Amino acid sequence: MNLGEVFRTALGEIRAHKLRSSLTLLGIVLGTLSIVVMTSFLDGIVGAVWSGFADLGYDGVVYVVNREARDLREGALFTRSEGLQPRDVSILLARRELVSAAAPAVFDEQVVRRGSEERKARIMGVTAEYARVRDRTLAAGRFIADSDERSFARVCVIGHRMKIRMFGSEDPLGKSVSVAGRPFRVIGVGKKLGNDFVNDDEFIEEMEGMYVPLATLRKFYTGDDTPLSFIAVKTDRPEKLGALQAEVVASLKIAHRGVQDFRVENIAQEIVRARAQVTDLLRNWKIVTGTIAAISLLVGGIGLMSVMLISIGERLYEIGLRKAIGATDTEVFAQFLLEAVILSAVGGLLGAAAGVGITKAAAGFFPSGLPIQLGGLAMALGIAVVLGVLYGTYPALKAARMMPIDALRSAG
Repeated sequence: MNLGEVFRTALGEIRAHKLRSSLTLLGIVLGTLSIVVMTSFLDGIVGAVWSGFADLGYDGVVYVVNREARDLREGALFTRSEGLQPRDVSILLARRELVSAAAPAVFDEQVVRRGSEERKARIMGVTAEYARVRDRTLAAGRFIADSDERSFARVCVIGHRMKIRMFGSEDPLGKSVSVAGRPFRVIGVGKKLGNDFVNDDEFIEEMEGMYVPLATLRKFYTGDDTPLSFIAVKTDRPEKLGALQAEVVASLKIAHRGVQDFRVENIAQEIVRARAQVTDLLRNWKIVTGTIAAISLLVGGIGLMSVMLISIGERLYEIGLRKAIGATDTEVFAQFLLEAVILSAVGGLLGAAAGVGITKAAAGFFPSGLPIQLGGLAMALGIAVVLGVLYGTYPALKAARMMPIDALRSAG
């Protein structure tokens, strides 16, 4: 049996019955296309979701915030403590077992002006450790340094949106903005945070605000004795979040003379739960979309089997003649089975090509693009070929089992 002849015959059947072949291939094309597109889209969505979670910067992080007294007795006890202060960070680091870094911060709101552009924005006083604790990287420039803290430098890192509002397309590095009348030199620009899948008000405030050295903010705006807004504490062992929380509480109670005028918010644990929920949701999406694609391919396979049966009915004379001149059942079976596989493979290739085209066209709507998954392409083509084998077996067996005389008589 000549494989080239089998291929030529299969393509001849496609060309001879263009409408029928097109309708046959349509189901396989749509099924293959849907697998390629849905695989890429889901990978793009998963990438965007996890990128958004990474932007939150809460992995392995707990927040320590001030707590109000619940009654008069507790209020009297709280007078023994000055609340959260920068020196608490030294206590946390001195007694650390799980603590890998700690970053104090103070929030303030001030009017930021550049030229005629003016807006009220959130100013966050931080130390150099904040970038490490919150996994913050910049689009340009550098972050606050220890030397900025020591010298009370009037420098700032502006957010992505503030850069656009104040400077447009102009490079802001080295230029100044006014914060409540005092000039601050821009040393860095933050990256765009979040995306359409993971976004919250915290991202917006951060992108529309700025970072300045903590010491500078306290000296010129909030006062040196003002309690911190929070301390972000990070561990490199996120599986030990409960122990980290207990360690932070014990250390700060010592620093605050036994007074627990603070509370620890285990944000990292909340992120872990949110990740688990999102993972379940994405898995369900994959099941649903995979089912839809499978149904499309099954319908295409049924169409393929129907067309092969019709083709056998139209080629009874050819089958009878082949067997009469010596073709074996195996050769006839292989002939029609290979024709079915070739038809399904052609449909699979067309569907895969269309899926790649659609994926590339839609990639611009996703912040990190849409990956073309070779695994998805291979799976789609493999399933198409398998369907050709499964749905081509019965028609091929029917053709192979025909007696030559019966086939020639039926054809006549």
